[in-house]
Amino acid sequence: MIRAALALLLCWGVAAGANAADHGVILIYHRVTEDGPASTRVSPTRFREHLDWLDSHGFSVLPLSRLLDDLYELGETRENAVAITFDDAYASVYQAAFPLLRERDMPFSVFVATDAVDKGYSHFMNWEQLAEMQASGLVEIGPHSLSHAHLEQRKPGETGSDWRQRVSAEIKESAERLAAKLPEPPIPVFAYPFGEYSAATLELVAEAGMRGLAQQSGAFGPAVPARRIPRFAMATGYDALDRLATAVRSRPLPVEREQAQPFFLQAGQEHPGSLTLTLQQGAVAPGAVNCFSSSGGALETAAQGSELTVTLPPFTAGRNKVNCTAGTGTAGEFYWYSRIWTVADGEGQWLNE
Repeated sequence: MIRAALALLLCWGVAAGANAADHGVILIYHRVTEDGPASTRVSPTRFREHLDWLDSHGFSVLPLSRLLDDLYELGETRENAVAITFDDAYASVYQAAFPLLRERDMPFSVFVATDAVDKGYSHFMNWEQLAEMQASGLVEIGPHSLSHAHLEQRKPGETGSDWRQRVSAEIKESAERLAAKLPEPPIPVFAYPFGEYSAATLELVAEAGMRGLAQQSGAFGPAVPARRIPRFAMATGYDALDRLATAVRSRPLPVEREQAQPFFLQAGQEHPGSLTLTLQQGAVAPGAVNCFSSSGGALETAAQGSELTVTLPPFTAGRNKVNCTAGTGTAGEFYWYSRIWTVADGEGQWLNE
């Protein structure tokens, strides 16, 4: 098994030395099944179509850790590089996705909220299945917290110091649990539950020596912050092959500077009103960028020099996202930027879905 894994790594290494690119794309899936909420599943048939499309259109599926190291340490990776990730460790990943990926020798990563596995919940994989996948040489395992709670929510009477201690434990102890239960250590990458984070959570992930995976859309490269790396979510209603093609052909919008803003807003905290991005000179004209709210509605923008100012929509309790895109000059290819604001309601809570 070790020899097979080494052979795959050598193969990926040769590939990375060919045509190089300064960006890559990460896809996120949850369930691969006909059942369950549409927002977190794709059917096995559609997932097979995704893999076949990637294979037939010249995309290289790389291990996530390799893709991250390539771009953040070397500044380049294989052209058309994609990583496949699964959050939550649902049993359908082992039952339906793993066989399809294994027969194509495609690597992937699974991010595990360890309490669900420890408690033996029926919809999740068990430790034996996770170990079997890891032993294949194709699968990396990473932490997704202990409880899969909304990490920004405070418990009644919880102080800021108590909150930091609890969330730090969610991050570090989930990785420690994976290390204790699996043959190989987890990769140093944390996937935020629900894709939610604050500046304080980003700091805790950095203190744990990890990179962080978000759930807002976009490609990434060396200039994209390593604690909030975007991923394109694939789910029923958003899993058509043309959307997959748009996702994996995207590039990061060349943002040099973002206006400082909170990622998490307490109830009653002032709405930021707008967001200003400074784009790399000569890369993309700010006036060519179009921005959209979570609902898909177009947002008002203003360009001045290299700056793009986006008028933000009203926020509601929960996750509020803005996507900004611009054509690259090649048909079907877009520069992409996304940002999330999580907003608490009057009780410091918000909807789970």
